[in-house]
Amino acid sequence: MEALSYRGVEKNFGEVKAVRPLDLDIPQGAIFGLLGPNGAGKSTLIRMTMGIYLPDQGGISVLGQPRNQISSSILGYLPEERGLYTKMKVGELLRFFACLRGLSTAEASRRASKGLKRVGLEKWENNKVDELSKGMQQKIQLLVAIQHIPKIAILDEPFSGLDPVNTELFMDMLDEAVREGMTVVLSTHQMEQVEKLCHSIALVNEGRVVLQGDVGDIRKRYGARAVKVEFSDGAALSPADFESLAEQALIHPNEARFFLRPSVHAGKILKRLLDMGVKVSKFEEAQASMHDIFVKVVTGGDPGGQPPAPTGSAREGRKGDGHAN
Repeated sequence: MEALSYRGVEKNFGEVKAVRPLDLDIPQGAIFGLLGPNGAGKSTLIRMTMGIYLPDQGGISVLGQPRNQISSSILGYLPEERGLYTKMKVGELLRFFACLRGLSTAEASRRASKGLKRVGLEKWENNKVDELSKGMQQKIQLLVAIQHIPKIAILDEPFSGLDPVNTELFMDMLDEAVREGMTVVLSTHQMEQVEKLCHSIALVNEGRVVLQGDVGDIRKRYGARAVKVEFSDGAALSPADFESLAEQALIHPNEARFFLRPSVHAGKILKRLLDMGVKVSKFEEAQASMHDIFVKVVTGGDPGGQPPAPTGSAREGRKGDGHAN
C-alpha cells in the first residue's frame, strides 16, 4: 500500500492546464521529493492532496483510501505561504492547531512544550507570532505540521528563511519523524537538501511527471557522463563552444559542468578548454548533482526517452505565481 497514489489526476484553471492527467505513487515510511520549476503544478497537486482543491478528473488515495474518506489527522501540512495567526501567542497557536487535529487539551499542551524546546523557542511561548523572525516562524510552521504525528506530512518549501544551522535542525527532525514511521513529502527547490534527505523523487514539469525514481539510481544514470571543471578565466565561454562534445554545458564564471555525448572522452573537454586558453585549476569526472539533473531535464529533456520540457530558467525565485505553481 502506497502512502499516496494519484491516478489520472487533472486540474485546470480556465485555459491553464495546471496538472495534466498524472499518475504517481509515493511510498510509505520515507522522504519523497516532489520537484519541479515554478509553475510546474507541484503546489496545485499538493493542494488537491490536502483537499483545498478538488481534481477535475482522476482520483487520489491516501493509505489506500479515497482522499474524501480519510480523517484530517492523517495528514500534516506546511504551506509555502505561511498559515499562522500572527496575533496569537506561540504556545496558544500550537495548542489550537493540535486540538483541531483531535488531541486533548492536556496532550496538546505537552506536545507544544516539547516541540518548542526541540526547536529552541521555549522562551518565546508567550510571545505573539508576529514578534518572531521569519526563520522562527518557519519553525512554528513545522511544529504545526508534525506535532500531532500525522501518518503523512506534506511540506512545501520548508527550508524557506532558514539559516544553515536551522536547516540542519529541520533535516534532523525530518529524519527522526521518518524513523518513527512518518512519510514526508518534500517540495523544495534546494537540491542539496534533496540529495541529503530524499530516498526517491518525482520531477514535475508542465503538469506532468517527467522523471521519477530512486535518487541514487537517477544520479548514477546521469553521473557516469558528467565532467566538472574549475577555472579562473572562463567568463567568455559559451555552451556553443562545446556543442559537438557535450549534450549540455552548464557554464558559470568560475566553474562548469558538461554532460558528455556518448562517444566523447572527457579528455576532449579538457583539450578544448586548454586550446581556448582557459586556465584550468580542477578537472574531474563527477556524478551529476540533483541540481544538474533538474536543470538538464527541465531545459533539455530526459535522455532516457522522456519528452523535452520548454526552455526556461531554473534559477527563478522560489515564489510561484498564480494557481499553476
